[in-house]
Amino acid sequence: MLNSSDRGRPDGMPQRPDINIEIDHLSVTGHVVFAGRDGQVKVQTGGDVAQHTNQTVTVGGVETTPQELDMMLQCIRGVEDTIKKENLDTQNREAAMHDLHTVEAQLTTSKRPNPRILVRAAKSLLRFSPALTAAALTLFDQPLVGAILASVGEVAINFQEAVAGHRAAKKI
Repeated sequence: MLNSSDRGRPDGMPQRPDINIEIDHLSVTGHVVFAGRDGQVKVQTGGDVAQHTNQTVTVGGVETTPQELDMMLQCIRGVEDTIKKENLDTQNREAAMHDLHTVEAQLTTSKRPNPRILVRAAKSLLRFSPALTAAALTLFDQPLVGAILASVGEVAINFQEAVAGHRAAKKI
């Protein structure tokens, strides 16, 4: 006969004391079942625990990886270096830097950029010199920049198509 301390379970089975199981390595991929019944498991971990997370950042209203953002920023720095190296008069150098900084600000904002401001500054970068045009086209050819342009609407998409056409014409 069961005494009153054994009647705690709804299925009439007597309660049992906790079981302590020491496990050297545990890999849990789903539901845990002990002896055909669901079990309550209390787990204590010790030692080193490795955690792998996928980090993302949002730029230009697009979720991306820090590595893709770094690649885009390196291309922007490349365009900046080209502006500094080009034999432009002071007024054109300042205008090109202003256009580049406008493009950078639009591309690196966390929200979607203003397509008209972005495209106007981007088109302006293409007018100063052949070397600067090549550097700017390399920037606009970045996958992240393409994704940002695609996300902001028709004006930017038309610009992206024009850039692609310009690259195709240069290859012929």
